[in-house]
Amino acid sequence: MHSLPFHSFFLNLAVFLSSLMLLTACNAPSESLVAETTLTSNQLAPGSDIEYDAELGESLWPDEQAATLAIKESIEQTIRSRYSNNLPALRHVHSKAHGCVLADFRVNETLQDEHQRGVFQAGAHYKAWIRFSNSDSDPSREDKEGDGRGMSIKLMGIPGEKLLSDESSTQDFLMITHPVFFINDPQKYLSLIQSLSSSNLLRQLSAPLSLGIEGSIIAVKINSKKIANPLYTRYWSAVPYQLGSGSDRRAMKYSAKPCSQVDNVPNEAQFQDSNYLRTAMKQHLSTNDACFEFLIQTRDAGSVEEDKLSVEMATSEWEESVSPFFQVATITIPQQAFDKPEQRKFCENISYTPWHTVPEHRPLGGINRIRKVVYTSIANLRHDMNGVKSIEPTGNESF
Repeated sequence: MHSLPFHSFFLNLAVFLSSLMLLTACNAPSESLVAETTLTSNQLAPGSDIEYDAELGESLWPDEQAATLAIKESIEQTIRSRYSNNLPALRHVHSKAHGCVLADFRVNETLQDEHQRGVFQAGAHYKAWIRFSNSDSDPSREDKEGDGRGMSIKLMGIPGEKLLSDESSTQDFLMITHPVFFINDPQKYLSLIQSLSSSNLLRQLSAPLSLGIEGSIIAVKINSKKIANPLYTRYWSAVPYQLGSGSDRRAMKYSAKPCSQVDNVPNEAQFQDSNYLRTAMKQHLSTNDACFEFLIQTRDAGSVEEDKLSVEMATSEWEESVSPFFQVATITIPQQAFDKPEQRKFCENISYTPWHTVPEHRPLGGINRIRKVVYTSIANLRHDMNGVKSIEPTGNESF
């Protein structure tokens, strides 16, 4: 009798963990799980080597390239299996949107010169499309179920060079409702998804063992969060990015925090609506604006605090006592009616990736190196299956 709930708990946890697909690198595995693989330049960074910045604390993981390709192929196979006879194909994770809204991103007028890098130029003002979502891969999952939530920001009207060639003038920032991730080592992540895709029930049940104690605790914390409104909660990048370029470049993490603290504990009445988070957003924005402070914390190249401000350890939080967050911009989501069929369709065709960026905000760490391959591949596959073109918005759209 107890085997069913036990089985369900670990399978649900395992599916949740795999669906997050936000990876990194931590403890070196004892042996490789992938065969030697020849990777072409369109699968990874140019050439056979992955670009990384040792001065900012980046380092490669054993068999990282081969693990990345194996992860990509496994997720592609999952998407094809899930949606080949069930179009439209949705995102592999964050598949359920709570709302997609037009916003304003305004950089502080008083931003210090040393922090005016990339898009962070004092007084700069950008339009933004922001997508709030769940983290799970199941779009039918009820909001009353605990889950991590996502906030994906796409700034528009960003001039200059970008790291990807498939966008015009945009900059993306991706965040979730927890300051760290649940796994570091891409080999362990690969082991996790291989276990989940196995037809052997015992191997499926063993999937969470790939995480270890630390990862399992983090996963439970992420997966158990319940909120009343996506507009009232805080979000973190969890993984680092570059701030600036050249000899004065730094590593940074970022976060979005509501401008004012509001009770964000859901009540039982909300649970009657399986999509109550969308309803809550609609109710708020029907009469009021929403506001977030956009914050960053930084780490200098060659920092003596490397052990406390790790670039490669995604399960490790940058303690604010060592590197405090400070505000660089304000996000205003004006009062609006966003729940329109055409606007929903438009937002589902948008792709968010941390590699939609200017060089001054280059993604750092193993999780982001894997994302570069996996996110691009999945977005292309999804658009191909749906017969639509990827779009990069301008901010002038109307519905």
